[in-house]
Amino acid sequence: MREHITFGFVGIGLIGGSVAKALRRVYPSCKIIVYNRSAEPRVMAINDGTANIAVPQVNETFNECDYIFLCTPVEKNVEYLSILKKIINDNCIITDVGSVKTNIHQAVNAIGLEEHFIGGHPMAGSEKTGYENANDRLVENAYYPLTPTNKVEQKYVDELTKIVKMIGAIPI
Repeated sequence: MREHITFGFVGIGLIGGSVAKALRRVYPSCKIIVYNRSAEPRVMAINDGTANIAVPQVNETFNECDYIFLCTPVEKNVEYLSILKKIINDNCIITDVGSVKTNIHQAVNAIGLEEHFIGGHPMAGSEKTGYENANDRLVENAYYPLTPTNKVEQKYVDELTKIVKMIGAIPI
């Protein structure tokens, strides 16, 4: 695992917030950049120490990310791919937490992000929603399917698999 790693989150509700909190717990020196449409979760993530940087829109700040987690509704995740394509660095991997994979993989192929995408879906949740209910143990012992494209390098699949294990989930 790289010593200095930067994670980006587009959406920090229950799942995105929980993954971010888990990453902060297991990689205390990592950098976490968050975007959320509403400001309150961004402020909460800064105030509780989960995020290092919170931005009001998905912008060039995300260029320094090694991994970007798309944690918005499935149809919105697809929209953010086009924005991120213009921003990300050559070694960035984009992943998502959506339950449906067909649409996102089709969009990834259509806009040419196959070398940068590994789909994901932590099979965890709660009857509660929002960042205020996120916790660093939500994905613990949850199955976490990963769906890499055919063009993403195996080293990134291996690294994301290790990250998923480190936060306590079970990669499949």
